[in-house]
Amino acid sequence: MRLLADEETWARRELTRASRAWWTASLSGRRGDYRRMEAADRAVNRHYSRHSVLGRVQKLLEASELDPLTRRRLERLALAYRAKQAPIQVLDRITRAEAAVQQTYSTFRAEFEGRSCSDNELEDVLRGSVDSSRVQAAWEARKQIGPVVADDLRELARLRNEAARSIGYVDHWHASLLLDELDPETLLTTLDQVEVATRRSFRAMKGDLDRLLARRFKVGQRQLRPWHYADPFFQETPEVFAPPADPLYAERDVVELAAESYRQLGFASIDAILQRSDLYPREGKNQHAYAVDIDREGDVRTFLNVEPNARWMGTLLHELGHTIYQDGIDRTELPFDLRDDPQGFLNEGFAMFCEQPTHNPVWLHEMLGLPTSEADTLAPRLVAQETASLLAFVRWCLTIVHFERQFYADPEQDLNRLWWDLEERFQGIPRPERRDAPDWAAKIHVATAPVYYQKYLLGRLFSAQLTRKMDTDLGGWWQGRSRSGEYVRRELFMPGARYPWAELVERVTGAPLGVEALAATVQWTRAK
Repeated sequence: MRLLADEETWARRELTRASRAWWTASLSGRRGDYRRMEAADRAVNRHYSRHSVLGRVQKLLEASELDPLTRRRLERLALAYRAKQAPIQVLDRITRAEAAVQQTYSTFRAEFEGRSCSDNELEDVLRGSVDSSRVQAAWEARKQIGPVVADDLRELARLRNEAARSIGYVDHWHASLLLDELDPETLLTTLDQVEVATRRSFRAMKGDLDRLLARRFKVGQRQLRPWHYADPFFQETPEVFAPPADPLYAERDVVELAAESYRQLGFASIDAILQRSDLYPREGKNQHAYAVDIDREGDVRTFLNVEPNARWMGTLLHELGHTIYQDGIDRTELPFDLRDDPQGFLNEGFAMFCEQPTHNPVWLHEMLGLPTSEADTLAPRLVAQETASLLAFVRWCLTIVHFERQFYADPEQDLNRLWWDLEERFQGIPRPERRDAPDWAAKIHVATAPVYYQKYLLGRLFSAQLTRKMDTDLGGWWQGRSRSGEYVRRELFMPGARYPWAELVERVTGAPLGVEALAATVQWTRAK
């Protein structure tokens, strides 16, 4: 089909250029590189904004004789065009504002104890200090970017809403979901189901956590505040249910540990991926982590800020999980436009699934060299710590997904108050007294990956189902690595976006996406 051939020729050139521009800007933090990134994104806007081409795609979709692969390609192409049908002036204003705010997040460094500090340094204080005053100061420093970007984020929300409404959607939140093949009402139902399924276990875990944190900080439980919970957003729990894991990695090459783990799972391409990647922090570099398929022809990379600790060990396994997924998509049979996951939560869910070896006794023995008896004793405690963090993460997802829904419904409301209303409701974290600050704006995803967090939540559901499948049929991800790596390569990676996401979930896990497997995973046994 000539239309699809022309689209592929354009995409190979321009989407690759946009990916490379984003990579370069993330690395340098330089204004000129962000301008080049903006120019590349504007070219993408102009291509997909052509109304006449969308009309041709929609007309082709009306044909009854289309083969399934061609229909799937046209359906995805229609969504790409539909997303860019707003007035081009509005799209360009969004692109310009997004590039500016990305640069701000990349280059911002907080002031703490009289010096400029990275996020890594602040989060080390939050995790390691038992001084309430010091962790409060670190937590507040971690939120300093909020007031810097809050007004820009409100303006971005207005612009995104203007674009969404111009093409017939309620707001940007609804448009983002529908254009990503997710139904808003179904998502809200899933959120409710997850909240109910995790409520009892979360409250039990949180009660144990508060008791142990009060002891750690020598305060009453009612005196606990957000800064006592180690993570600036309570996305995970402090290490109170297991011994601190950082000493396991302090003297080790965590990059090589992650690489060897993937080699043993059968992913020999991991070495080439790491050679293309950028792994360590430096001035001006974005402080976060991501994986990217630059050209859908094999240039898969990861972007990290690695330090030798447990958090970055998990992050390495996670981000490299993304890369082996992207690298494993069939590039021989699949056309260029289907060399992608069918829905981002599948990729996120697999990356989350890949984090689990760090609390597996066999991995602890074989990869870290712990004696078998020590690994067998430590692993159940690490599993308890992981379960606690999983509960915290799921409840955090509820906070931010509901926040973004209400943010786009009304960007002019009291967002500072809304943020803490939701944190208290879903996470049980008391708001700080007399604090009226845009703490919501300190979360980079609100700006640079809007309406994305449902992918993490749905990814957790998929990860739980994939774990159950592996444990039941293949003996586990790590223990059964001779077969498990090949299974995910064949069943999950190779199809790319050939099938709609619901069909692929059922093909891979043997069941439709649901909350049952996650609910079974997070059952909480009272801590001693």
